[in-house]
Amino acid sequence: MSTSTHTRRAAEAPPPPPGRPVPGMALRTYRFLRFSVLAVIAALTTSLVIEIAETGCVQGSISAYYFTDARSFFVGALVAIGLVMIVLWGKSPAEDGWLNLAGMLAPVVAFVPTTETADTRKCALETSSGATVTSDRQEVAIVETAGRSAIDNNMLAYLVVIGLVLLAVLVRGLLAHRRTHEALVVDHPYAYWLPFGAASALWLFGVALFLEDGRTWLYDHAHMWSAILLFVCVVAAVIAIGFQKRNGERGGPPSRGWARFYWWLAAAMTLGAGLVVLLSRAVFPDHVILLLEAWMILGLAVFWVAQTIDRWYDGAPTPADTKAGTAGT
Repeated sequence: MSTSTHTRRAAEAPPPPPGRPVPGMALRTYRFLRFSVLAVIAALTTSLVIEIAETGCVQGSISAYYFTDARSFFVGALVAIGLVMIVLWGKSPAEDGWLNLAGMLAPVVAFVPTTETADTRKCALETSSGATVTSDRQEVAIVETAGRSAIDNNMLAYLVVIGLVLLAVLVRGLLAHRRTHEALVVDHPYAYWLPFGAASALWLFGVALFLEDGRTWLYDHAHMWSAILLFVCVVAAVIAIGFQKRNGERGGPPSRGWARFYWWLAAAMTLGAGLVVLLSRAVFPDHVILLLEAWMILGLAVFWVAQTIDRWYDGAPTPADTKAGTAGT
């Protein structure tokens, strides 16, 4: 065998993990799931650029594009990203829990539009009759009443499905303790029940808001606070992963280089957000939220690329992971 052939095959083959090799189908599925998030972010960015080019209007926030022709991509992108965050397992209860919460919040940001009229620009808005919005009164009316029936429908469906999923996770956990004695649940219960508890608490809070008389808080504040908490959860997950790398994942040796990278990224996302707000207020006062959201999405993309490289040979938990309790729910 030639040296070049041997080198190529060595580069293509995953390093032998403890237990057994990662199944090829699982590895391919895992990698494409990770690539899909980057593709969705790129597609959303492209949709926004097309909308700006066609209208000559830059909204005050990315969220304000809910009211434009880019709405479908805006909603679809957040739902898709949230789904991937939930279905990909974390390697610790902290990582898994924070990403699960972020994934649960992303669709809420999509389903409940912003009510901040300062984020919108009349040049790209239309009334229900298709006429261009020309007055502040028309703009306020559109933002305040936009699709409340759609919000009710989407949020109810979302809460019902999430509730059923949580119920299934609960039943699985209880059966594991009583009958199957599944190692992931029984041997290391914190890795299973902590993320489940956090997700359940968030779901119960959402149900309470939905059942509120008039749903005033849901309509007026759910979008903003869900977006804030979404990025807080992502930063918390990045910090948690840094600690995992420092201590060594899967019982392997520590990786202080990766640990420092994740911590620096979390610091850049946090401190950079403050710097973006200060600079944009001075230079682009009408687009503070737009630039802040763009910065955080850029941070998410950098994190996702880095973790894809870092975990290139993952894809399915090995028996050693299950016994160690390092995989999430």
